[in-house]
Amino acid sequence: MLVRFGWNAFFEEQRERLGRSDLQFARVVEEQRGAWRVAGEFDGWTEVSGRFRHESASGADFPAVGDWVGVSAGIIHARLERKSTVSRKAAGRAVDEQVVAANVDTIFLVTALGEATSDLNPRRLERYLTMVWEAGAVPVVVLNKADLSADPEGEAESLRSRLPFVDVVTVSALRDDAGLKGCATSLGPYLQPAQTVALVGSSGVGKSTIVNRLLGSEAQRVRDIAADGRGRHTTTARQLLELPGGALLIDTPGMRELQPWADESAVESAFDDIAALALECRFTDCMHHGEPDCAVAAAVDGGRLDPDRLEHYRRLLREMAFEERKRDKSAAAEHKRRWKQMHQAQKALYTRRERLE
Repeated sequence: MLVRFGWNAFFEEQRERLGRSDLQFARVVEEQRGAWRVAGEFDGWTEVSGRFRHESASGADFPAVGDWVGVSAGIIHARLERKSTVSRKAAGRAVDEQVVAANVDTIFLVTALGEATSDLNPRRLERYLTMVWEAGAVPVVVLNKADLSADPEGEAESLRSRLPFVDVVTVSALRDDAGLKGCATSLGPYLQPAQTVALVGSSGVGKSTIVNRLLGSEAQRVRDIAADGRGRHTTTARQLLELPGGALLIDTPGMRELQPWADESAVESAFDDIAALALECRFTDCMHHGEPDCAVAAAVDGGRLDPDRLEHYRRLLREMAFEERKRDKSAAAEHKRRWKQMHQAQKALYTRRERLE
């Protein structure tokens, strides 16, 4: 039963190490304001135990859609280690990690084509790629609304040249009978039984329509197209859905703000062409800013590397360094706060003992 939902040796080994025969294991398929619906050896809505809540250091420690959890009498007592974690910086100023989805094998980065509806932004996709590589999943760029583009394959080829080593496919979720590749045909190779895929993208790019095409039903309500040609995204909560062929799909609400929760290594993975060129620079610490014998600069001058891609690479590295410094300060402050709480609790305990004596 569990294999159907993506259970494998990675999770079975953890179950054996945990040694909790009283727990039933299930996968989180939906999250709603502090409640989690799970499917597996236990089916239904659950909540975390008081101990689980107390021992969780941050929101990222709580279950997310795609997680495997141990349940007893409708209460979650354990969450298994994640094989992959799709995270971003939580919206706002706080330095918090927000888990978008867990245990995902492939991530469809959905964007829209068409003069009126175009959401195609290579820099945004590079941000998404940074998040995906950090997660440990495989990215696939999905160019939706291909029927609204005069040259969808030309746009796809242009994007492939900017994003080497990443699959780019075109679909028309609304009109997959119009001579363009249908969703099932284009995305089918990535939808293997018990494999988990996630859809990520901005609001209105057609993620819900893609979900409906793959499911063969109107599981996800899609609002009417507005005057500007953009669909209004109606997914308000993350959920895991089982597709007819046995693959598992996680749909996510549109992201209005995307700050990857990643480090420099994830940026290097998203820009692996630049990282490969950097190995040919004379200096190992070359910053690609006018140093002699810089292979990256030579690639730009020779037309082999888009200068805008290089500039975005530099910008993301600066952002990652800045966020890392903020996280360090935040972690130090949290550590100090927790020690202060422990000290106060210990002091109160001694005071009570003295009074009793």
